[in-house]
Parts: sequence; C-alpha cells; structure tokens
Amino acid sequence: MRLTVVLKKVIKLLMIVALFYAAARFIVVFRDSRLTGERAPYIQMLSQSSVYVRWLTKDHHVGILRFGEDPDHMPTVYVEPSSVTNHSVELTGLKPATRYYYQVGEIGHYHDFDAGKHWFYTAPQDSPATRIWVIGDSGQAGEIQQQVRDAAFEWMQKNPLLDSRKAEVIDKPMVDVWLALGDLAYRSGSNKQFQAGLFEPYEDLLSNTSLWPVYGNHDDRRWTYFRIFDLPEDAEAGGLASNTENYYAFNRSNIHFIVLDSQASNRAADADMADWLKQDLAENTKPWVVVAFHHPPYTKGSHDSDNASDSRGRMQDMRKNILPILERAGVDLVLSGHSHMYERSYLLDCAYGSSEAFSISNIVSTGVDNKNINYIKPMQAKSHQGTIYMVAGSSAKVDGGRLDHPAHYLGLMEAGSVVIDVVANRLSVRFINNKGQVRDKFSISKQAGFKSGYKGCSSDIGSLQ
Repeated sequence: MRLTVVLKKVIKLLMIVALFYAAARFIVVFRDSRLTGERAPYIQMLSQSSVYVRWLTKDHHVGILRFGEDPDHMPTVYVEPSSVTNHSVELTGLKPATRYYYQVGEIGHYHDFDAGKHWFYTAPQDSPATRIWVIGDSGQAGEIQQQVRDAAFEWMQKNPLLDSRKAEVIDKPMVDVWLALGDLAYRSGSNKQFQAGLFEPYEDLLSNTSLWPVYGNHDDRRWTYFRIFDLPEDAEAGGLASNTENYYAFNRSNIHFIVLDSQASNRAADADMADWLKQDLAENTKPWVVVAFHHPPYTKGSHDSDNASDSRGRMQDMRKNILPILERAGVDLVLSGHSHMYERSYLLDCAYGSSEAFSISNIVSTGVDNKNINYIKPMQAKSHQGTIYMVAGSSAKVDGGRLDHPAHYLGLMEAGSVVIDVVANRLSVRFINNKGQVRDKFSISKQAGFKSGYKGCSSDIGSLQ
C-alpha cells in the first residue's frame, strides 16, 4: 500500500515537471519566433506578373511602397491598410521580363533607396537560358558561408549566361532562380538566427532575387520560417495548387520546379503530399523537371541514409515512397541538403533499398565520354529513364563522413554551392567550392529520337521507347 502511494506521488511529480517543461518550452519557442527588430526589404514569390515585397520595422507603421521601370520616376504607390511591423505588399499586373525599381517606407517617410539593389526582374514568358543557384544548409553565419557566397558570385559574374537568341541580355539578373535546400538558420530557426544566417549575409541578393526555400529540420524548431516567407500554395507561380506552404511547385521558362517537405509533412506513398505530387507531375508540360527536398535518399556523409534511426527514418521514407513517383514521371534532377558535404549520383533508377541492395542494374548511365560527363535522355519525358541525385549541404559548414555510397559517382568533403544552367535541351551543373574552383561538372542532354539501352529494373517501368 505504501509503495503504491509513493508511486502515485512520483508520477504526479513527474507530470508537474513535464507540464512546467512544456510551458517553459512554449515560452522559449514563442519568444524566439516573434518577428522583431528591423529587416531590409526583400522580395518573394516572383512570377511573370507579380511579386511580394517584404520588410520589418521595430515599431508599428502603415507601410508604403512605390515602384516603376525608371529609378528616377516610380509613379505607382501602394499603401498598406493597417499599421504593422511585419510589412508585406503584393504587386500585381506586372509585365513579364521587365526590370522594376521599388522603394519602401511608411506614411510621410521613404527609406533609403539604392538603384543597384532595390529592383526585381519579372520572369519571362519563355527563355531558353535560365541560371539557377543552389545553396544547402547555409544558415551558419561565418567565414565559410561568406567564402561560398563570394566564390559563387565571382564565378557567375565571370561566366554570365546569355540568351542564345540575342547578343546580350539587357537587365537580366545574375541569378534567375535561387533555391535553398533547408536549414537556413542554425541552430533553431529563430528570428534572430534567420537575421544572422540569411538576411544579413544575403541582403543584396534578397533585395532583388526571389528565394525559393526548402523546409529543413533546423527550420522546424521555431515558428519563424512560415512567418518570413510567402510561398505559392495556390499555384501563384505555376504548377498545381498544394494548399500548403510546406510543399509547392513553380515554373520558370522551360523548367518545372517542385519543392517537397521531407521534414514535417506525411511522407507516406498515399498521403496528401504524394497525392498532390502525382497530380502535379501528371499535369506538367515543361520538358525539364527539378525537385528539391531536405533529406537525401542516398548519403554517406554526416548522415547515413541506411540508418533507420538517422533523422527518424525520413531519408528512407523519401527513398521508398517518393522516389518511385518521381522516376515514373521522368524527373531529371533531385536536390537535397542535410549532409554537410557534396555527393552526386550516376543517372539512376529504381534504387529504393539500402546501399547493400544497390547494384549495377540501378545505373541507367555512367555518363562518362572522353572525360566529359554527359547523360542523354529522350526529349519527351518517359518513365524510368534515369534521375540524377545530388546532396549539396555544405554552403556554410562541412562535416565528416565515409562518402562511399555506391549510388554516387562522386563525394567531396568541401564547402560550396551549385550553379545550374539550363539552355534549351541541355542542363549543365557545376559544384563550385569556397575557393572558386569547379570541383564537379556534368550535363544532361535531351535528344529527339534517343532510345536508351537501359532494360529497366522494375515491373512498372512503362515505355522505354
């Protein structure tokens, strides 16, 4: 009897402690997630005809924004309906492929204007030349992050991507599409950490280039992420409406982009995200398809995709449940972060098990031809013709790992970022390290009438003509 009474008291005490911990945890999360302080203007969800401009002020103000095609004459003015600190203005009815300048402020006072920073370039209706910059796990502010950023910027400025139909591209930005593969703010995704890890080091680019982010595990530790980004849950930038900002799609010229949530959404093969993904891919008409999510299906870096307990099985879930959907739809390139190094696969198909189960039958092509790594696919997307998988999680930090997954052609324990150029029927990829060196380079070409010799490894591989 006495033991029962003591046990009940212990359980009651533990419950009280748990309640106090939960309350304290809630207070910390709530406090760290509040959008406080000042934040320079940045743009979001840029499309052919619209864009969001956001900024943060310490005190409540009625925000005001003016814009126009001439930096000396910005005649159109938007006034916010109420006084806020977190300002967001949507501009609509814009012309495609046009540079606009903007200036933000509050009633009676405009903030400083810099014509070299405060502008945006609306997406073109059709362009055969698109440059994509990809950063992964970039949220650790410091020297490595700055080196990776500066090295990529210098390389892109020295190697501009030109529209092959013109002698030059007037007013075209350095980066057309900017992807971030998750973990944008270490360690907890707080507002303060987002300021230090994203908004300060990338301020100049954020002011004129729309960032398309992936939800990472460190971003998920606070509530800040969805408060600072505007993401296309209603198909505002193309694709199928997902009705959530956790995962979404958008189009740019001849490329269809899909951003998935491997962190917080249900990853089952029959869950809402998978159902949306199948329908979005079925409705897509763009010849190139690029997919991004945080947890890589294949890695032997700072994380191990064979380990069921690593990341609570998220890597295995994506490999087993999501990859079959992507490969049936002929997806070309899959980008992930999470492991803090660079890894890149062969052209793969149907490798949904562990690394021990991987075999040569999963390699559609090694792509090696006279030291030039080029993978060839049919012009028209076909099921199970191969997908390249890339891990690029070293834009701010580099950790250890074996880097010996058999699916990968290459593994590098180096800091860097990825530049992708899509010109008509050719997609070229470069990994540029923090010293400005191109450490990996490959391309995918789509050719009319191409017939792969790949025989397939699955009963549902579909047409291989």
